[in-house]
Formats: sequence, structure tokens, C-alpha cells
Amino acid sequence: MGTSQHDVLRVSTSDNVGIGYDIAGLGSRFIAQLLDSLLVGIIALVVDIPVAAAVNGSDTQQTVLAALAVSGVTLVVYIGYFTICEVSTGGRTPGKSSGRLRVLDISGAAPTAGQLLLRNLARVVDVALGVGVVVMFWNRQSRRVGDLLAGTVVVRVRPSVSYSAAVTPPPVMLRTPDAGPLIDGVERLGDRELSAIRTFLARPGLEPPLRARLAHDMTTRLLDRMEVPEAAPERQWPPELFLERLYLQLQGRTR
Repeated sequence: MGTSQHDVLRVSTSDNVGIGYDIAGLGSRFIAQLLDSLLVGIIALVVDIPVAAAVNGSDTQQTVLAALAVSGVTLVVYIGYFTICEVSTGGRTPGKSSGRLRVLDISGAAPTAGQLLLRNLARVVDVALGVGVVVMFWNRQSRRVGDLLAGTVVVRVRPSVSYSAAVTPPPVMLRTPDAGPLIDGVERLGDRELSAIRTFLARPGLEPPLRARLAHDMTTRLLDRMEVPEAAPERQWPPELFLERLYLQLQGRTR
């Protein structure tokens, strides 16, 4: 569950511990966009040269065809670059990574591939027509048209504000000392899920019925988010064992 106030996105984990993320402002996003645009320009140039050579000719019709082909390929490269980068990294591009930025669902969850595709298709409106800057300026969360359509927001990667009652102690492993076999779909999760699992594992003193219920609820949600098949062995693991192994695997990815 996520709420926002001014420039902070607040996310409540499954055991009601709050995590705050700074909303990325116009300046940091503009710098990330410049870096990404530079990379896109290099890629598009490499791709466009052979395309132009293949359709170029001496008459006007072939020249127009070549210009249209180059424009179309450039547009595909532009949208494809952002979409592929964000889908494969859970909401980051090289430009965003340099500024410690990431795309999240407005609830604080990792965005889906469909959301990321939609927000990047809308770049045609946001960037080409210049609408995005205007919308971001007036939106208190600096969301452009693509973010509004896709239900996403860009935040700083590291949680900057914690409003839990105390600092979370280190996790306690009660079930397993190792990460176990690789769980399919772990790449779909990120910092937010890692923080929620760490918070749960750091509280071994919870009443057993409450701990079991929380573990079952978290495990069910995470398995579904990771799109783990119903017949997968991970769905047969005890929930606390699953959470411990998932935590170790996620921690290994973020080191």
C-alpha cells in the first residue's frame, strides 16, 4: 500500500512498517534523460546508417522513403531502449541508475512490463511535443503524462525517510543458513520487497500465530508477483523458509 505527501512516497509493508522514498524532481530526471538520450542517439545512428543506405536512391520518392524509414527506426529504437532497460532492471535505465532513480508503481510495488511499455509509448507526447515538462512542473509528484497513464512514479532508489518506531535490527535466520536453489522470477523484485522481508525476519519474537499468518500472506503475494507456477516446488516450501531463502537471494543481487 502506498501514499504520498509532497515529495515523499510512503509505502506500508505487510507488517505496517513505513518506508519513505524521495520523489525524483525535474532536475534529476532531466539529467537522466540527457544521458539516456545520448545513448539512444548513438544506438540510433549505428542502426540508421545501414537502413538509410538500403533504401536510399537518386529520385525524390526514394529519398522520402529513406527519410520515413530512418524516422520510423529511430522511434522504435527510442521507445525500445527505455522499455527494454526498465523491464529488464525493474524500472531503471543507465541514466536513471547514474542518478539513483527508479520507476515504481504508485503503490510502491515494482512496475509491470505493461506499465513500463505504456509509459514509454507516451514519450512521443511527453518528449516530442514537450508536454511532459509542463505536466511534471504542475504535478506535485513530478509525474509526466506517461506516469499518469501507467500509474507509475519515479523515485530515488534508496529509501530516504523511515517512519517506523525504531531502526530495524538485523534479520534472524531460523530455518536455513543458505540461499537454496535459485527461485524463478526473483529478478521481478527489488529494494522495496527486500526491505519488507528484512523487516519481517528481524522480528522473530512475534506471536507464532501472527508470524505464521504474516509469513503466509507475504509468501503468497510474492509468489504471485514473481509469477511462480502453481506446480513449482517453491510453493510447497514452508512460508518462513521461502522468505529466508528469497531474502538471501535478493540480498546477493543488490550487493
